[in-house]
Amino acid sequence: MMLANYAKRAVYSLTIYLACSVSLYAQSIPSTKQQLRTPQSADNLISPIAQVPAPMLVADSDNEDEGAIDLLDEVTVTASRRAVKLRDNPSTVYVINAKELERKGANNVGEAIRGVPGVQSNLFGAGADVHGNYFVRGLPNSGLAILLDGRLITNLNQEHFDLADLPVFNVDRVEVLTGSGATVYGSNAIGGVINVITKKPSGPPKLTAKTEFGSYGYSNYVFAYGGKSDRLGYNIDYRQFDASNDYYYQVSRPTQLFTGIRPNGQVSSRFYDLNLSYDLDDRSEIRLDAYARDVAKGVAPFTIINPALPLVDPVTGAQQFELTRLTDKGYGVALTYNGKLGQGDDSKLQIITAFDDNKVTEASATDPTDLGTHTNISAFNFQIHHDWQFNPTNNITYGFDYIRESGTSGASAVGGIFNFDSSAGRPAVFALYTWKPESNLTFVLGARETVPDPISTNGFVRTLDSSFDPSIGARWQITPTFALRTNYQSVYRAPNFNDLFGRTTHIGNPFLDPETGTSFDIGFDWQTGNDSLLRVTYFHSDINNLVDYLLVRNSCSANGIDPASAACTGDYDNDPRTNAQRFRVGYPRVSTSGLESAFNWQVAPRWGVFGTLTITDSRIVDAPDPATVNAQLATIGQINGSNEGLYKVDVDERNALIQTQYPLVPYSTARLGVTYEEPTGLQLSLFANISGKRSVDVNHVGPFDTTQPARLPPGTLIDGYTTLDLSTRLPLGQNLVFNGYVDNLLGTYYERSYGNPAPGFNFRAGLTYVF
Repeated sequence: MMLANYAKRAVYSLTIYLACSVSLYAQSIPSTKQQLRTPQSADNLISPIAQVPAPMLVADSDNEDEGAIDLLDEVTVTASRRAVKLRDNPSTVYVINAKELERKGANNVGEAIRGVPGVQSNLFGAGADVHGNYFVRGLPNSGLAILLDGRLITNLNQEHFDLADLPVFNVDRVEVLTGSGATVYGSNAIGGVINVITKKPSGPPKLTAKTEFGSYGYSNYVFAYGGKSDRLGYNIDYRQFDASNDYYYQVSRPTQLFTGIRPNGQVSSRFYDLNLSYDLDDRSEIRLDAYARDVAKGVAPFTIINPALPLVDPVTGAQQFELTRLTDKGYGVALTYNGKLGQGDDSKLQIITAFDDNKVTEASATDPTDLGTHTNISAFNFQIHHDWQFNPTNNITYGFDYIRESGTSGASAVGGIFNFDSSAGRPAVFALYTWKPESNLTFVLGARETVPDPISTNGFVRTLDSSFDPSIGARWQITPTFALRTNYQSVYRAPNFNDLFGRTTHIGNPFLDPETGTSFDIGFDWQTGNDSLLRVTYFHSDINNLVDYLLVRNSCSANGIDPASAACTGDYDNDPRTNAQRFRVGYPRVSTSGLESAFNWQVAPRWGVFGTLTITDSRIVDAPDPATVNAQLATIGQINGSNEGLYKVDVDERNALIQTQYPLVPYSTARLGVTYEEPTGLQLSLFANISGKRSVDVNHVGPFDTTQPARLPPGTLIDGYTTLDLSTRLPLGQNLVFNGYVDNLLGTYYERSYGNPAPGFNFRAGLTYVF
């Protein structure tokens, strides 16, 4: 471990040295300011990640300063629920705008956030699986707030929340806040925030049609119609996506090389989106947003096939590993009011009322008679926020948030065991005060008070403690081009319905305590030249009771269970493959620390380069107590009248997790790229993706069968990898554009996450036409 720490420090030092050297070199080359970017092209460069900067266009003036762009004037809204320039913002917010989404070839939010500093993900490309994961600063997605136009939607079936289920065809930009946003957005934001901001209807009506085809049965159709007429704006959108994902893979293990065709990877999805806005007057508007999605996907948490056995035994029907069909049906509607109070622009009010519903069903992919289990959650969300700039140096944003979750979970079959039916609310108030004693100095003080309702279901009652959580941030713009920033946040996350009562791929745990802890970061923004920007941040967090899984096993043989009492009356089966389950638990302490950095440089009018780097040490300091977990399982079995009480902690695997890297979190990831763009719109971009080693995740994806030859013991590191991607944009006429993407250009075979190998070379190509 000491060597690993020294290696990480060496990489960190080398990164800063190279970035600074490049930036100093950029400032030493002969001035080319007569070829300056217009403000229209600055949009991509000043995005704090600006993963592919926009081209510089030739200015008509010889004035050296005319047309220069301040790279620290990017405006974001996510950190404080109001428009704030980067130079006035202590938080680290990164923006992926519509043009950047096209360059990445992103069709969903999971693909959009790939390469963002602080974000480490394997949810991208062909064969992406819901059992992959994404992490922000080393924390899992359960502590990440996913917002759709400012309203929280992550509480819906958190365990299965797949960013691939959020398309971006109607998205104006995606803002990513790394570090806690809990003061403003509540308990789901202890690790960070992803705010998906949809397009606002504007301009004359137009119809956009996109069609795209690619490897392994990939097809993608998008139709969007929208515009604005007088005071009424509207957008109507539809997306249909299908893929078979039957690709060839290779995975190396110490004993042998495994090859095969990925099983059960097909995806079929439909998305519908509606946005309506109406200007009540020139100072206020109302907006209606609605969506619906219907997704069905094959799921194989562990897809490396044992060549010595059939995938599904034709006689017994036994499967090598879990092969299920996951369906996700959801819809939501939100009504938003935005208005300016008084006569000026210094007082703004926003009111959001929303309702979302989502049902996840998991059943066998090979047995059509198996209706499986389900978790169905509905959420009512009410938010009221007021932003008041009461003088030039003082601002306060405050409000009230209320979210109420209702849900059912259990067996889907008629007459099946009904496990839980519950609802609970989480009211909270917050305030964020911004003070600028000097033009180059900003302080942000915040606090949030959360008072969860008691939880009652099946005669079981839980009362969660309320929590008061303060935060503080500061930014010092030492020079016009260099700033220091820091943030500290006390964090709190109440377990949601899925954590407590989910019944699909895991057993929910109604005994879970809230997650608590602290989050801290410090960093700098350095505009190293007129065309380059460097951002570096060190982060650290300590989280208590972090909710995740622990492997538990029922060792009672099937013929020894009394159906009436669910007690084990027969012999116990010592085969470790028998009846393993995943159980929600709270890890007593998880500590994360690391570095995130981004560098962008517009080298020449048509050439730009970028690089991002994230280094993470996410440590499981302690694992749950086996005796406590076993007692919780026994009580749940009594509440349900089911056999959960027969399950026990796999102590060896629990002990093997202590002091290891948090499962699936890479020690390091990086993305490097170069882009070329003509004023005519022709564009070429080349991306290199680098991922370091990751710890296996035996608690989540298995296999539970310890004799599976591709299985690795807990704490084992799977190899890192490097891939190369290419994207191109070619205008074919005034309204017609060709887009092409080659993923994994060199055909590298690698393991995206434990047991989930990725495809080799694959491609997509499509046309977009605007009528």
